[in-house]
Amino acid sequence: MLDYTGIKCPVCEKPFQAGDDIVVCPKCGAPYHRECYQKEGKCIFDDLHEQGKNWEPPAAPTRPDVSAEIKDQECPNCGKLNAHSALFCDQCGSSLSGSPAQHNNRKTTQDNTQNPYAQPPQSGNSPFPGNNGPFPGNSPFPGGGMGGAPMPFALDPMGGVAPQELIDDIPAEEIAKLVQTNTAYYLPTFRNIKTYKRGRFNFCAFLFSGGWMLYRKQYKFGSIITALMFALFIIYTYINAVWTAPLIQQLFTEIGVEPNTVALTAQQANMILDLLWQNPHDLFIFLLPTAILGVMLIVMLFVGLRGNHMYMNHCLKTIHKLRAENLPTAEYHVQLQTRGNVNVPITICLLVCYMIVTWLPRFL
Repeated sequence: MLDYTGIKCPVCEKPFQAGDDIVVCPKCGAPYHRECYQKEGKCIFDDLHEQGKNWEPPAAPTRPDVSAEIKDQECPNCGKLNAHSALFCDQCGSSLSGSPAQHNNRKTTQDNTQNPYAQPPQSGNSPFPGNNGPFPGNSPFPGGGMGGAPMPFALDPMGGVAPQELIDDIPAEEIAKLVQTNTAYYLPTFRNIKTYKRGRFNFCAFLFSGGWMLYRKQYKFGSIITALMFALFIIYTYINAVWTAPLIQQLFTEIGVEPNTVALTAQQANMILDLLWQNPHDLFIFLLPTAILGVMLIVMLFVGLRGNHMYMNHCLKTIHKLRAENLPTAEYHVQLQTRGNVNVPITICLLVCYMIVTWLPRFL
């Protein structure tokens, strides 16, 4: 026997429930509540009977293609624009269903009338601390809301920064819409830089330098740093392959050591140093690759130390430019999403170029 649970009775249009008294048309197989069938006195699908066809249950609704939908659903928690039919934010996971106030964790402590792009404060029940919610103490997190305390830092996409808190003259929620990725790291970092003049070393910026800046859409300085690092790397590779490596082999031959020797004794190392000190030109060629690596390290340290400052200035400058365009509020937020976030294709392109530059000399 087929399970008709959830299918609507064609007479009363009420879904069948478990335990309902259901009768089925012997000709086409259409299901009815017994009382509905008795009320009609017959099956209402005469056209199916005439055509000799059987009744078919309605097809299940197809899942919408969210990638093709317009992104007009703003997350009340982090501000990310999501697809029209999305149920949860694809950045912070907050629910997008129900009234916006039901899932909002914003706390407004200042007047927003001077900012035409500010989102109005909301109130209501919320699963997050700081609003009324279904959990004791307004929060389901132990030690993070039982007494109205803030949400645990690791679970807050704002990194503990209030959405309406100003960084320079921009609310944090607007900067979050521009940053989008890893806002829990950058928002408190920006606040500390502006409020306490205290920076933070960025290890990703240190390791990838210009590539990190291009990934974060800082195209001007990212292009300069990337070009500088590539130039230094190519110069290092060329000098090491054409001058330094042959010089080392020559020194090994002069002291009677096989060129492919990996480890030298202390006496052999001292002999090589004596030969180098006797010829300043050879000493310069020997130390030049190390000096180039030192310059590259200095550039990496500079980007690691100043990267967060530069990215913060980039974000604030971008928002100021957008505000100067006097866009409608909806278009303004769309532009924040478009001009912000990260550039993944350019990162992949840089990685491929780096692998080519690194491995190509080995095949020449």
